[in-house]
Amino acid sequence: AARVSVRRWLGELRRRDTTRRMGALRWRMVKSNEVAVGNIIEYNNQKMKIEKLENTMQGRGSNFISLEMRALENNKKHSARLRTGEKIELVELTRKTMQYLYQDAGEAHFMDMDTFEQISASSHILGNYQYYISEGEELEVKLSMANEVVLADTPKHTTITLDRIDEASADRVAAQKLNAKASNGRVVSGVAAFVTPGTSVVVDVETESYVSRA
Repeated sequence: AARVSVRRWLGELRRRDTTRRMGALRWRMVKSNEVAVGNIIEYNNQKMKIEKLENTMQGRGSNFISLEMRALENNKKHSARLRTGEKIELVELTRKTMQYLYQDAGEAHFMDMDTFEQISASSHILGNYQYYISEGEELEVKLSMANEVVLADTPKHTTITLDRIDEASADRVAAQKLNAKASNGRVVSGVAAFVTPGTSVVVDVETESYVSRA
């Protein structure tokens, strides 16, 4: 009977190692070569979104996975180098389209359009898009098992109007790129010299840089 109990106990430990619950989230142990860009993993006690992944090979057949990630809690970038096949924790989330309502005290508030339930999360999950998002906008978000918003899929580009062009640093004709203040108060860099105040432009959200006229 004792041997059966030990066997059951070991089996339970293996199951917990494969799929387990911690707080409101669910983790699944996977190999490093099984993850993909866009996945959320637990690394150094932080939830990280994988933004870039590269397989590298060194001498004697040693393979590694290089990851560039962003922490969901504070939007800071991190990097990691893992052995191919090394076990990591993949966070399992569900997708849902929700409506953005407003931001207050560092939190973004969303509404479930099916239940009308309001859910809040750190504004960091929006990245720089927190400065450009409009009330009533619909976003696809990723939810934990406790119905908490963990991540939001934001657009790479957005459109905004420029209020003022910075002419103090250089002559407009000579300078190819200038800074400008947008209608939301943010500074947009790399604005073409021919762009004038009042122009609507396309902005790269991550770098807050000029892409083109809208």
